[in-house]
Amino acid sequence: MKNKFTWLILVLALSLYQKGFAQLEAVGSSDYGRIFNITYDPSVENKLYATSLYNHILVSNDNGQNWEVLFSMSVQDVTTFKDLKLARNNSALSFIKYNQGSANNTIIILDLNSNTVIDEIEIPYSSGDKYIESYSLYDADPNVILMNTKIDFGTLENTYYTTDGGQNWDLVYTKSEHDDVAINSVAINPSNPNHLILTRGLGPNNVEGSLFQSYDGGQTWEEKLQGVVLAPVVFNPHNTNVIYAGTGISFGSTDENLYRSVDGGENWNIVPITFTDEQLNDITYISFNPQVENSIIVLEENEIIISTDNGITWENYVHDTSDVHGYYYGTYLSFNPFNEEEIFITSNYHPQFSNDGGATLTWAKNNFYLSTGSIGLFPEGDGHLYYGVQYGYINRNLTTENEEDFDILPIDWYTQGDAPTLFTDKFVEGRIFTFSSGWFGSDLEVSIDHGQNKHPILNTFMNFFDAAGTDPFDSSVIWFSLSDTNGNVELKRADISDLNAIVTNDITLPESGIIKGIHFDPLNQGHVLITIGTTVYKSEDYGANWTLSNSGLELLDNRSDLILSLNANPLNDQQLTIATNIGVFTSLDNGETWNRIYDELVHQIFHSTATAGHLVGMAHNSRISEFTLIYSTDEGQTWETIENDDLLSIGSVASTVKFNEENADVYIGSIDLGLLKYTIDLNILGTNENLLAADNVLVFPNPTKELINVSVGGEMPKNLILFDATGKKIIETINSSEMNLSQLSPGLYILQITAESGKITIKKVVKN
Repeated sequence: MKNKFTWLILVLALSLYQKGFAQLEAVGSSDYGRIFNITYDPSVENKLYATSLYNHILVSNDNGQNWEVLFSMSVQDVTTFKDLKLARNNSALSFIKYNQGSANNTIIILDLNSNTVIDEIEIPYSSGDKYIESYSLYDADPNVILMNTKIDFGTLENTYYTTDGGQNWDLVYTKSEHDDVAINSVAINPSNPNHLILTRGLGPNNVEGSLFQSYDGGQTWEEKLQGVVLAPVVFNPHNTNVIYAGTGISFGSTDENLYRSVDGGENWNIVPITFTDEQLNDITYISFNPQVENSIIVLEENEIIISTDNGITWENYVHDTSDVHGYYYGTYLSFNPFNEEEIFITSNYHPQFSNDGGATLTWAKNNFYLSTGSIGLFPEGDGHLYYGVQYGYINRNLTTENEEDFDILPIDWYTQGDAPTLFTDKFVEGRIFTFSSGWFGSDLEVSIDHGQNKHPILNTFMNFFDAAGTDPFDSSVIWFSLSDTNGNVELKRADISDLNAIVTNDITLPESGIIKGIHFDPLNQGHVLITIGTTVYKSEDYGANWTLSNSGLELLDNRSDLILSLNANPLNDQQLTIATNIGVFTSLDNGETWNRIYDELVHQIFHSTATAGHLVGMAHNSRISEFTLIYSTDEGQTWETIENDDLLSIGSVASTVKFNEENADVYIGSIDLGLLKYTIDLNILGTNENLLAADNVLVFPNPTKELINVSVGGEMPKNLILFDATGKKIIETINSSEMNLSQLSPGLYILQITAESGKITIKKVVKN
């Protein structure tokens, strides 16, 4: 099942920002955005395409000011999209669907008119791990493809050529037959499909570099520029006899140079450019403006070199590589076809924009990035949201929208371990706990000012911070559980009343197992409940003695199952709910007995702080699950599911929920779209006085071709209203139990039924 009216709207929109209807929107800071392969549409003014860090193709309709999701694939199948290019006479986009763990990376052809995949080109090799390193498509004939591949982790590196769209391939180069020298880049002459160029890199046998050129579709090759390590190569679209190639990473074995041929590759000369010395000293990208003759830009590690007179003279613009918000190691650029002075450059750190032909650059901000670590929420007072960025986190005041950042590392820093785990204290505003790993173990720290100042609790060689709980009778007492990769577990008590002398003690456990939930009874001092593995234990003396409290949890198998989180109902002191890999269990007697109310994997479950009966849960990305939301408005008797496809195929392992009376804001830390907010409307199916019991209403036949009949407790309904997929009212009847759908198109519709009493219910109707 999906999410009422607005589920249908989201499916149709496939957009983060559709005004009036958007449920999923990127709301994180724009200071960290990382998008790549920014490409202008040649026929639509101000329209651009780009790739995210992982599994999304993005589109902008306002010259890069705002971006939306154009296309996505399941993150289970995709590590990242790369090498985005316009294809098939600009009617399609091509890109590599790259998956580090997959043996079958492919080239995807995405039709821009239908926004559907119209072709998927596979590597012509039957076994082993296979990766596409570079490719070139012949624009005039989509069946002509040149592809360089790496197989079995580089044991084989083969280059293939096809003229029939991949039905048959010719192996035109293999490094095993050429001194083990690998290919860096490939290119097809845009005016001659038989003219191919391969640039070669370093080799292990004292032979390296050079340019291979073929005029017969790869059947025979000529070698040029022997001993020169080369990477990018490009044909001038205005005159394909003019070709440029640049040196690649050679670690000093090759002098950095730009090479030019004006006779179709027969002869090559060094272009007289003086480069500044940096670390890698390589040319990364070369581009001709396809709309403006004589305009050429060369991207280098720390320089942008520009010619406006067809390469006769050049201007060097040197950039400071220590400025991570500026230009460094550009890998792609695109000219605005409607304004020759405007250029987007994909830089290694952040995208750059120029409105003066590349002479000066502006950091092109966006809010699509990896939102790492945990998400924390303190809903009371002003409300505070904590979300991860670059191994640190940001604290957002939800009332003022002001943000403060803490511990964020520069984008070019290397760090050991994962992003810190963050726990937000639910009793004390501004008090958070962070657990971070480093070279000398892991540190658990506490802050009472959102992270401005931190105080050490302990250093440990445990790897994970699994759960925490605050004693409501003494908020200076915190319990927390830790575990390591070997299955060792510790439960500790910390007294943080004196932040300069924090005292910790071990708590003896009744059995071994991962502790994912800690709950203090707010009505009875000393009463504590914990989850261990698949079991629940209670104590009435602060953990001195433990009693098993597992009635109803016998479905959990301690060999394969696990309790994943615990949540207490803030509106019912007796209700506790746990999320497990086999569903959701709830207790209405403070953990004495449990009943299963949902039967699929859920990582977290939250009770509403505003409206009784509302619950929201989520399954995070894992080896067996994709990010999914579930919710209920009737204490878990019935559930609605928002599938990953309807969430733009996002990946996430961190989320939280802020409840309002009639909706819930789910904050999601995503792997490439930054911080997202998804708003679930809980009002239509709310458990208020005007809700008609669903089991008292009959709608038949359903599905139907023509008529539907409606009965409310055996009586005629007062009012029937049918809505379409956009939420638009289509048909309304008064004092009738019958509605005729024969004139409607097949599909899913929403029927609102009002009884004589004024109570309402919602039913989904399928028209065949």
